Amino acid sequence: MGGRKNDSGWLKGIVVAPLLSMSRWSILPRMSREDPQFKLRMPVQLRAQVEQAAKTSGRSLNAELVARIEASFLGESATEKLMPAARARELALMARAGLPDEIRRRAIEAIARAVRLGHDGVTVDVGDLGLSFGLPEADLSRLMGDVLQELSEAGYKASWEETASIGIKF
Repeated sequence: MGGRKNDSGWLKGIVVAPLLSMSRWSILPRMSREDPQFKLRMPVQLRAQVEQAAKTSGRSLNAELVARIEASFLGESATEKLMPAARARELALMARAGLPDEIRRRAIEAIARAVRLGHDGVTVDVGDLGLSFGLPEADLSRLMGDVLQELSEAGYKASWEETASIGIKF
């Protein structure tokens, strides 16, 4: 979730998933009516996604946006406060929701590179994502199942190779 902008100027890699407990705990002090306000323009589709996430989490659109922005800065600055376990679980779930998109992006890039080089297959390295630890087996199976199914539906023969790579033949 970096600060990279796409061609239209909007951030890439934003995962829209509700953060259910963020309203109960925050690194930042609670907002008040006196906090500075500013207008924010965003594409209609992105606004609809954020509205849906806010509805799912039971928060206002503003509270959802603040929670997401706050979460994006969490890894950038060390805080001296100990994060409650419930918050850690929630942030981990949010990050986990973005893993299929990251794996899919890597697969697409690897396939394109293999095609340019005249290869008929490729191995996509995902070892740096730490999928072999920290993820429940059921979540890992579901996550990889979705990615492998998408590749299969596109006509590729793909196999998951020991939580560190995906073998893709075409």
